[in-house]
Amino acid sequence: MSKLKIQKRETRGRKPAVKSAVTAAFDPTSIQIFKGSDLHFDPSILVPMRTDTMMDDILSTNRGLMPATNMIICGGPGSGKTTLVLDLLAELTEQGYSCLFVSGEMDEIGHYKYCRRMPKFASVPTLFIKNYANNLKEAMEHAFKVGYDVVAIDSVAEIVDIYREAYHTTSGSAETWLLDLQTQHKRGENEGNKYTSFINIQQVTKGGEFAGSNRLKHMTDSMCHVTREKDGDSRKVQFSKNRDCDTISFIKFRIAFNQVEYSLPEAGDEE
Repeated sequence: MSKLKIQKRETRGRKPAVKSAVTAAFDPTSIQIFKGSDLHFDPSILVPMRTDTMMDDILSTNRGLMPATNMIICGGPGSGKTTLVLDLLAELTEQGYSCLFVSGEMDEIGHYKYCRRMPKFASVPTLFIKNYANNLKEAMEHAFKVGYDVVAIDSVAEIVDIYREAYHTTSGSAETWLLDLQTQHKRGENEGNKYTSFINIQQVTKGGEFAGSNRLKHMTDSMCHVTREKDGDSRKVQFSKNRDCDTISFIKFRIAFNQVEYSLPEAGDEE
């Protein structure tokens, strides 16, 4: 019997050796402990971006959307999330801020119809992500690198699903990529050195529960809820968590004709 045959018989049934993954040795000297007095950022990070609407009162104690803020706006279908966010972006664009709307749910035709009904939304630069379903990661990273003051994503669930299918991975990995990308730009790591604020739109389940993971919920700076009155056109926007604001709890709004109208809570309105 040849040596070759003997070697095959000896190895038959054995599991091949698994090569261990090479990991970098942990360097304990890399750990840094900070006091608040040790941290320094550009003063612009403390200047609110104002819409000159009642939304400013609820976005932050300083009145307006603060730079480097990562926000989630959630609500059921038809609650008015997308309209509210586009109205906010349109107002900020009018004030001279650079904004980007990432649409994962509408295509160009749907957005065109939307803008015909709400003309002010036509001024907001929009990325239609369905056109880049097979290269979502590359498309979004390229679009973001110029640097924006505010980026809104509609919706997180849609982006996560497209990413998961395109790169054959898990929802958790897709969420990690999206959060890491937002953290990078939140820190001003882009060509424009912009401390980008992100507004992430997310659906809720039929039972009113947040549809994303707990990690996604807890890794953001604020959680905003949009609800609509039953059998009515009045809507409410309310924060359950907002690290930038400790004053007014909620405001009301309605979508009337071609604009969004805001109002303060009235006596008897429930929070």
